Amino acid sequence: MPAARLDLPGRTSKLSQGATLTIPLLSVLLLFESLSPSLIEQESLPGDAGAIWSPGRTYRAAVEFESGNSEFVPLSRFKLVGPDHRTVYERRGDGHTVLDVSDHGQVVGIDFDGPVSGHARLHFYDRAGTVKGSADVGFLDHRAFSDDGSAYAVLDGRSGLRVFSVDGTERYNLGPGTCFALSADGRTAALARDGEIALTRDGSETARVPLASPFTRQLAVSPDGSVLAWVDRFLLHVWRTADPEKRVEVLPPEPGLRFVSVSVSTDARLIAAGLDYDAGRGTEDRHRRGLVLLTDPSGTALWQEPLAYGRWNISVPSVRFRTDGGFEVRTADLVHEYRY
Repeated sequence: MPAARLDLPGRTSKLSQGATLTIPLLSVLLLFESLSPSLIEQESLPGDAGAIWSPGRTYRAAVEFESGNSEFVPLSRFKLVGPDHRTVYERRGDGHTVLDVSDHGQVVGIDFDGPVSGHARLHFYDRAGTVKGSADVGFLDHRAFSDDGSAYAVLDGRSGLRVFSVDGTERYNLGPGTCFALSADGRTAALARDGEIALTRDGSETARVPLASPFTRQLAVSPDGSVLAWVDRFLLHVWRTADPEKRVEVLPPEPGLRFVSVSVSTDARLIAAGLDYDAGRGTEDRHRRGLVLLTDPSGTALWQEPLAYGRWNISVPSVRFRTDGGFEVRTADLVHEYRY
């Protein structure tokens, strides 16, 4: 598949046809002025070790642990607390080793047998705390709720990507992969494999996008499946169903920056990427600064802002568009919320 490559302000880019395109600085400045996100809140991440938060921090589960062993430590109690800081319900003695909480109050409790067997059992709770169903999975890997709370997906190391309704009914299985993304409405899924990304709608494959590198770090997809974005260390890739022969590759704006995370807005008009500075061991500022970048689906840079942080992990900085408008950027210590 031919691929266009676009750089950031004023840098020369090579297209697949061999032509050279330079984005005029004046045009870029006008784009920056037309989209000027404002930082509306900078909030410290909750430091409570005895709590599990939903992705948007609207719900939290306060948990207490029993004595365990080297493989797992079960929960003796969890209490779900809602956006109004009131207790929604409380449960004891379920023995789960971890919980996943959606921004709409659904909970999945997981009984994980540990890294030797890899086996796990999922228990699906509704907003009232009633168990609606259960499912067994093997070699539990990455998992996530859709943003609207209608679907829950697990990358099962034995069976592949399994997508469930929140009552525990398995909707479909997309087979093995390395990482995945669910759209905000839970209907569109993208699954990365070594040589391609499969794009699906309600479990039926709609497109396959070849991969030059198998080392996909993160995927993001719009609800209608019109825009698919993914990052490896060195490139942000954007693919559009309306123009499938022109796959865009965006380079970091500075040598040493590496792509870490990506998100697509619900209306599919914007793409956010998080980058971390990692130019090798011993490099000054390594894992101490980064960047958040906004582009449109053509790969044109619209806005960027530097970040500084004192602590780092492999997901820093993490970007995420919110369904209520705007986006957030997480480091190991802070959540930065933006509106545009």
